[in-house]
Amino acid sequence: MPWNTLIHTVMGELHARGKTLHDVAEVLRAAPIDPHVVAAIKAAYGLGCDLRVLSDANRFFIETILDHHGLRGYFSEINTNPSHVDADSRLRIAPHHDFHAGPHSCGLGTCPPNMCKGQVLDRTRVGISSNTLSAVATKTLSAAAGLGVGVC
Repeated sequence: MPWNTLIHTVMGELHARGKTLHDVAEVLRAAPIDPHVVAAIKAAYGLGCDLRVLSDANRFFIETILDHHGLRGYFSEINTNPSHVDADSRLRIAPHHDFHAGPHSCGLGTCPPNMCKGQVLDRTRVGISSNTLSAVATKTLSAAAGLGVGVC
């Protein structure tokens, strides 16, 4: 089962047990971020880096944590699995790539079916002019808050 499918299922179980979206957000806000990571984000931003999030988590989790630590404004883009709150106030998490419609065709077979980070990076590179590509490449920062995040 892909990670985001598991988290979607867990959110359903928590909702069924009476846990609210506020309860989930409080747990996310309690998760620490290493002060060195915060300093690195602020320093890179201060140097003019275009910071973007590329994560296999989900939008609600990421935005909640970034907002809590006052960091959301440092990032120009968040690439992750979409999430929304339904009419029953349950958090729903969807895959970034609809893997039910077929594989995302990166060909490597090392990334999860719901999100090929390589494809997202390729899309980002296409949107950057060749004149600024080398400057952007030298200013790339990957801060995964202690998680082993790879790119396929």
